Amino acid sequence: MPVGRTALWWCLGLGLGMVVGELFHLLRHGQIMLPTAATGSPLLTHVLTLWPWGLAAAAGALLLVGMRPVTRIEVDRKTAAHLCRTGTSVIAKVLRASTPRPGPRAAVDASLLLRSPAGVIYSSDVHWTLDPVDAGRLRSGTVVPVRIDPRAPHVAALDTLADSRARLDGIDADAAFSARRRAAQLAHRLRGWSRIAVLTGIAAGLLIVLV
Repeated sequence: MPVGRTALWWCLGLGLGMVVGELFHLLRHGQIMLPTAATGSPLLTHVLTLWPWGLAAAAGALLLVGMRPVTRIEVDRKTAAHLCRTGTSVIAKVLRASTPRPGPRAAVDASLLLRSPAGVIYSSDVHWTLDPVDAGRLRSGTVVPVRIDPRAPHVAALDTLADSRARLDGIDADAAFSARRRAAQLAHRLRGWSRIAVLTGIAAGLLIVLV
């Protein structure tokens, strides 16, 4: 059992459960019900009120950081040319792209969300060397055609030969990378221990606040 990740999911569930309990008290009684010992100390009152939100936010942030790619993948021009000929065609949403350095060859660091032919969304950080015209296409929020290595799908190259509009193949770009779709995919791919941890954390948080 991956203890570290499971502990973070449990902390996320615990914080969310306590937040839900606090909101229930707020809606039902007009105030958050705290232990009697906290009523005499404004500082303790604020700490007990806010720490579930902080716990959930911190655990969620650490989980998101853990899902990011470990290293930036450098795709040289030879590899990119090979992928454009033989790689699998997919679409990618540019989350961030560095400002290209001036010159005949523009070096760009890009963070991408890629959508596989099976509809699976995953992230990859790449370093590309592009012609200035191609580098100018990389702006945050844009959807671009890329080619990936089927054996190493995080290795991706901008498909400079493709027509961006044609490569969408009738896919709604906004829906394909929507937060709702990504959250549903995350829930579907959540491991068994992680599901147990977050559910038991939510139950424990509710019991702490409501009982």
